[in-house]
Amino acid sequence: MWGAAREVGRGGHLHSDNALPIMIVGAGLGGTALLDIFLLEEQIRIVAVVDRNPHAMGVAVARDHGIAVFDDVEQAMQECGPCMVFNMTKEPGLDALLARHAGIGGVIGGREATFFWNVISRLQSAKCELLEDLGRMQAVVRNVQEGILSITPRGLIEAANPAAEAIFGYRQDELVGESIGLLFPQENAEGGLIARCLQGEGGAPGGGQHAEIVALSKDGIEFPVEISIADMSLNGNRCFVALVRDITERKLADDKLTRLALYDSLTGLPNRTNFFEKLEFSLAYARRSNLSVALLFVDLDGFKAVNDSMGHAAGDHLLREVARRLQGMVRESDIAARMGGDEFVLLLNNLKRPAEAEAIARKLVTALSQPVEYENVMLTQVGASVGIAFFPDNGQTGDSLINEADSAMYRAKAAGKNCYFMSTGGARRA
Repeated sequence: MWGAAREVGRGGHLHSDNALPIMIVGAGLGGTALLDIFLLEEQIRIVAVVDRNPHAMGVAVARDHGIAVFDDVEQAMQECGPCMVFNMTKEPGLDALLARHAGIGGVIGGREATFFWNVISRLQSAKCELLEDLGRMQAVVRNVQEGILSITPRGLIEAANPAAEAIFGYRQDELVGESIGLLFPQENAEGGLIARCLQGEGGAPGGGQHAEIVALSKDGIEFPVEISIADMSLNGNRCFVALVRDITERKLADDKLTRLALYDSLTGLPNRTNFFEKLEFSLAYARRSNLSVALLFVDLDGFKAVNDSMGHAAGDHLLREVARRLQGMVRESDIAARMGGDEFVLLLNNLKRPAEAEAIARKLVTALSQPVEYENVMLTQVGASVGIAFFPDNGQTGDSLINEADSAMYRAKAAGKNCYFMSTGGARRA
C-alpha cells in the first residue's frame, strides 16, 4: 500500500512519500502523453525527462512542472538514482543501455507501460476535463505491439488490448471473463509462474516477475512469449497487469545463430568447436562409468583430385554425401562431426570391446569407397583413410586422443590408403 503522507514536487505536484520514481526517455508525442497522465498520479513521482532535442514537446512541459531535463541518458541515470524507466523512443540498443543502470525489470519500453491499465482505470472515473488524456492513453495502449492483459486475483481476464488479440487470436470479448489459463495452461497450473504470482509470490504491490514461457493460441498452437507480470494495488483492490511479447521470431533467429556457431553449414554435422565440447562430455561420462570410447579420424582419399578436376561444386557435393553416409552408420549415442576440409571424426561411446569400433571402421571404409554420382558422372576415385584411438588406452584427454587418432590415420595413408589403422594394432583393410 502507498503511504498517506505527501510532499510537494518542485512544480507543485503532490505525491505520496512512497511514490514510485519514474524517468521518461523520449519527449515526443508518446513521451508527452505519458508525462501528462503521470503528472495526475499521486503514486508516481517523475524525476526526469530525457531527450536530445531541446525543442521536443515534452521538454517544455517538464520544465513548466519543475522536472529535471537531461539530454544524456547516462548522466540522467547517475544523477537521479534508482527509478523505473519508460523508454518511449525507438532507438536501437537503448533498452540494453538503460538496463545496465536500472536492471532488466526496471526498464519498460516506450510502448509497453505496465501501469497503463492502472492509469486508465483512474481516468475512467475522473472528471470530464480528463477525458482528453484518457483518449490519449487509450490510443497508446491500442497501438503498442505488446499484448497487455488485466487480470483479477482469481485469475480472470478483465481486459485485453488489440495487440493481445493479434498475439493469441481471440477477440477481446472472447477473452474477458475467461481464466488466464486459457492462454497459459502450463503456467497457470500449480507451481507455474502465473499461479505463483496470483498466490502472492510475485513480491510486494508494484513488483512483479519476468520470464520466458510457453503460450497457447486460439488455434491450439504453442509458441514462446516473454511476459512481465506486475502485482498492483488500486484504491485498495489488488490487480495484476501482464505484458506479453511474442518472441517466436527471436527464438528462430537465436536457433539459427546457434546452428551457425555449432554446426557445419555445408554438411549439417557438428563443427570442430561443437565436437570438442561433446568429446569432453563423453570422456567425463566414460571416466565416471568406467566405459571405453573410440575416436575414428577420417581423411578422404582422392578428394583433392575431384575438387581440382571437376570444381568446388563437385567437391561440396562429395562432402555432403560423405556426411550422409557417416550419419547413417552411427548409433544414437555416437557423434559424427566435420573437423574441416575433407577431415571428419566419429566418436563411438559406451564401447564394450575394441572389436565394435573395428567393425564400424571396416564398414566405414567400405561405404566411403563406393562411387558417388554427380551430374551423371560417377566419382570412383574416392576412398578414406581411418585412424582409431581408444580411451583410456591410447589417451586420457581429448587432445591426446585426437592426436593418437590423427597419427593412426596417417599410418593408414602410408600403408596404401583406403584402409584403417588402430593405435593398438596395424593397418587393416575392409
